[in-house]
Amino acid sequence: MKKLIAGLLGPLLLGACASLPEPDAPLPWDAQVVQGQLANGLAYRLVRETSQPGRLDLRLTVKAGSVDEADDQVGVAHMVEHLAFHSRAGSQQKLRERMAGFGWLQGRHFNAVTNYERTQYLIGPPAGVRQAPQALQALHDLAFARDYNAQDLERERPIVIEEWRGGLGVAQRMNEQRTASQRVGSRYPGHRTIGNEAAIRSASLHNLQAFQNRWYLPNNMVLSAVGDFEPEAMRAQIEQAFGAAKAGEVPGREQRELALDDTLKVFRLQDPQSGSNQVAMLFRLHEPDSRGTTRAALRERLIDRMTLAAMLDSLRRQPREPGVRSLIAQKTLIGEHSTVLGIAAGVEGQAHDQALQQLLTETERLRQHGFSEADLQREREHIRGLGDKTLAKQAPRTFEQWVEQLNNAAVQDTAVSDRHAIAARYLEVLASISLGDLNDRLRRWLASPDRVLQVSAAGTSEVTLPTVAQVEARQAKLAAKALPAPVQVASATEASPRLQMPAAPAAAAIVERKRFPEQRVEYWRLSNGDRLVWLKRNGPEGKWLLQADSTAGYQLAGTPAWRLQMAAQLAMHSGLSGMDAQALATWRHEQRATLGFDHQPQRLQLNLGAAPEQLLALMQSYRITQLASIDPELFTTSRDVLLQRLHSRPDDVRGQQERQQRVLKYGVDHWPSPDTGALEQLTAEQLSADWKLLAGAPVTYYLMADMAPEPLEKMVREMLATLPRSASLASQQALQQPGQRREDLAIALEPRVVLQASSFQPQAWSPEAAVRVSVLRDLANQRLKAQLRGEASGVYRLRFDSELNADTQRIESSLSFTCDPARVDELWAMAQKTLASLQPDADWAVAERRELLRQESKRREDPQTQFKRLILSDRRWHDPRYLQTQAQLPEALTLPELQRQAQQLFPRANQVQLRLLPSASALEQAL
Repeated sequence: MKKLIAGLLGPLLLGACASLPEPDAPLPWDAQVVQGQLANGLAYRLVRETSQPGRLDLRLTVKAGSVDEADDQVGVAHMVEHLAFHSRAGSQQKLRERMAGFGWLQGRHFNAVTNYERTQYLIGPPAGVRQAPQALQALHDLAFARDYNAQDLERERPIVIEEWRGGLGVAQRMNEQRTASQRVGSRYPGHRTIGNEAAIRSASLHNLQAFQNRWYLPNNMVLSAVGDFEPEAMRAQIEQAFGAAKAGEVPGREQRELALDDTLKVFRLQDPQSGSNQVAMLFRLHEPDSRGTTRAALRERLIDRMTLAAMLDSLRRQPREPGVRSLIAQKTLIGEHSTVLGIAAGVEGQAHDQALQQLLTETERLRQHGFSEADLQREREHIRGLGDKTLAKQAPRTFEQWVEQLNNAAVQDTAVSDRHAIAARYLEVLASISLGDLNDRLRRWLASPDRVLQVSAAGTSEVTLPTVAQVEARQAKLAAKALPAPVQVASATEASPRLQMPAAPAAAAIVERKRFPEQRVEYWRLSNGDRLVWLKRNGPEGKWLLQADSTAGYQLAGTPAWRLQMAAQLAMHSGLSGMDAQALATWRHEQRATLGFDHQPQRLQLNLGAAPEQLLALMQSYRITQLASIDPELFTTSRDVLLQRLHSRPDDVRGQQERQQRVLKYGVDHWPSPDTGALEQLTAEQLSADWKLLAGAPVTYYLMADMAPEPLEKMVREMLATLPRSASLASQQALQQPGQRREDLAIALEPRVVLQASSFQPQAWSPEAAVRVSVLRDLANQRLKAQLRGEASGVYRLRFDSELNADTQRIESSLSFTCDPARVDELWAMAQKTLASLQPDADWAVAERRELLRQESKRREDPQTQFKRLILSDRRWHDPRYLQTQAQLPEALTLPELQRQAQQLFPRANQVQLRLLPSASALEQAL
């Protein structure tokens, strides 16, 4: 499913050519793409990309997914993807075993995925192009060997069951309801990709092979390759691997389209654990003319985009009735030419009737009045700006961008064209689009007789569904009267006042400087006690990075954590006392001076990144935040939303699970939710005082910028050194308590167990110890999956995480998996045994050291990695030594040290375990 959200059109990145096309021919492929077909119809797309020497990425796309299944084949498309790895291609080894013998790891070097319309097999061999023949042969065998047997099916069936079981939950239940209503009358609702338990248990070998024989044809596949290879040599290898496969007749794909009718359908979407609360009207259509890259198709697509964007802008401008939280529009593409336009109203409480009325009113208002010339000009300027930006961009696509572009082309059955050509063609057709085009498109969408009304209600709240007759009567009544025109954007004279930036204060001092020339780092200490750590190189894509760290965590004695978090969140959007909030928001948007923040128990971290010319604006924006008073209107709105959530939110399983886990780990719940009484008594003045306390904590700034010192010094002395600071705050770290504990919660609505366990081991942080923990974490995941999934066939989703936390000076590890309730004890015992006996061998250590050498050569050139390592180094030693010693990291992977560290990943003495068990009603339903 591909979504086009109005206003978020993204860069126009699709295509061009060296030679002039026919008057309205589709744009040709980008000249860097070598593409064609083998005699049997297998399509290939090759891009030689040498920025990462030796690397290779291969993807085989089979144009068949779950919607292509026959009625008696539910879930089979996905099961074929699983069973393909059991094929032997005439040898004694299964394909998965053969790939493991090459040193390939599932999930890292090979994988597969199925959706409604596609199945993909992905291989990125660790030895890159040197293993291209083996990788291509493996892809061929996955698609065409088909010699898995009944025993293989019975071995894999429990794993697919566990994948199904692991995907259960409120998100799955609500998604199924959305699909059933949005795609009513089509094959999609009955052919969910994972299938269902009954279908998985009853799937036969005959049905799997019948599906594969019908759809797994070379002329129904696309092979994409990006890497450091010669295209002609790669094409010859593809011919050798795939040339003998026999073409066949590809069945029609009518089942992928929506079957339209002339009626309104009404659906309730509700789950006791869901907080979703909205009313949405869906208009379903067939629109084949906007697919492709001809001028006519691009013009149609551009009209679609501009119409959708103008619709969303108009909806957002309209005053909302009481009980209506938001108005939004979204368009979804399905199959080759089906589309669904959705217009939704967010609901407060149980105001669904009011929301439906406004939804119908705004839809009719748009139909009667359409858009204005100003709407058209805004959308034209937006598209023209995107096109000009693309034309000005000279940087070539990266390796990852090529992989993404070829993958999208295979999935969407389109070409990858030169970005400049597609931008030029968009700009060319833009001039021909009139206001009438947008209004005609809008009215065509809204006139669709195939409509679906979705009413979503939170939790178990009672909401009466309107009948079709009642909805149509309301629509007729609205259509019979002349509605006022939509509210337009305020004129320049009516616009909110421009932000008057306060004059820069008298500069304070930089009282101490320390230089580390080898690391290109300087340390400055400011007169207010703050510090600046400056790395003299540019960040990603030439941008500059600024991060501000303080001890203003939310775990402070005497003040509830939720209140400190609320104060910090609102301060990010508030200004100085008396400052117009809208003017501030507009200024920050124009200057690209918005702040991202991460509030932790013991630290407040603000992140800023911008082009070089915006550094002053970033510092001004940061300064305003530090001196801010909580905006009263923003406070009232936020408090009311929280109160509404407390009143309407169900007592959800996840919330109870998370609360119990915190108590189990830390001995007390440090993050209790606010109660309604505390929220009702809270004032903006209290939060302003809370923020003043947090903002007073001394700050360390981390700056990554290749710039002259003089302008930086001026900005720092005026914007940063003049901020008032007080003492550091004694915010506390959240630490797991020692000892073994276990708690069972029998409240889940699904027939499964979710096991979550954690442990810790005190360990002084160092880069060398951290990298050892990192590689051992990957080994532990491999061994756990081999045992619990491969050997026991007991789990599908399993995650083991472990890191050496520089803040807590501990190795902190966690294990989670879902499984059949009857097998949880067995699988937990197996997991403990696997982790306790984790012993790396010499061959593995050599391979990991080699891989780390390869990765480190890139990381030392990666700005984000270097910035992160500077911060870690400063926090640990108050100097940048990590940047000097990082070249020696691979030497830390010695076998004795790895073996010693392996025994400290998950010590039993500190294991705590929470088991989320099925409730009695869930067990009864499963039976």
